[in-house]
Amino acid sequence: MTRSEVLETPPTGRREHRKHVTRRELLVAGRELFSEKGLYESRIEDLANRAGIAKGTLYGYFSDKEELIQAVVRTGFDEMLEHVRVAARGARTRRDLIARIVRGHLEFFARNPDLMRVFHQVRGMLKFNRPEWRPLRTTLADYLQGLVDVLGVSGAAGRPDAMRRVEVVRMLFGAISGVTSVRAALVPDSPRPLAPRAVTRALVAMATAFEAEIGARVRRPAPVARSAARARGPRRGPRSSVTARAGARSDGSPAR
Repeated sequence: MTRSEVLETPPTGRREHRKHVTRRELLVAGRELFSEKGLYESRIEDLANRAGIAKGTLYGYFSDKEELIQAVVRTGFDEMLEHVRVAARGARTRRDLIARIVRGHLEFFARNPDLMRVFHQVRGMLKFNRPEWRPLRTTLADYLQGLVDVLGVSGAAGRPDAMRRVEVVRMLFGAISGVTSVRAALVPDSPRPLAPRAVTRALVAMATAFEAEIGARVRRPAPVARSAARARGPRRGPRSSVTARAGARSDGSPAR
């Protein structure tokens, strides 16, 4: 959701602005505020002042700050998923598909650093498992499921099973998010862009190796049969001819 897509021609006058304010404009204002001040520090009063509306008008769209955060995060993830889907089109090989997914994320974060900061905060909040933030976990899970679908498109060769895709997507998105978040934390105003080619090659190599390891683990035979055999003890087959002769006397009668 770019600013040009969301913001319409602003009406003149404060009263007219109040009449024409839209939910999408409030999402943009919330996105900017949460990126600048943080999800914890931002207040409804701050958003109302930024949007130029009364608090009562804002509550006509969102019941509280948590609901607004959830709307901003879901809208942001929807926008990012669409960007990644477009980037992934035309992939001819498995590695090419993964590379396109990585590049799509890096491009999106480079163009939308505000959302990158918001998403980083969301992942941190979810670690505390507070009830009011749990709906954000569903939003994140829905996004990852969307990536699973992108990773399993029929146009790419070597499509793995669903469980492998889920594990690969979690690892891949975690790595991409970690690289961009750590860089933003250490050099937030660096004029040098993140080296997309080097990062893409590294993450593709990591993802393909991880996927191969999961595939090997899935293909390994289950140890159930071996465990059952050990539980039964050694097999007792027929005695050998040497053993049979040792148990008989020289005159042919059985040993006593």
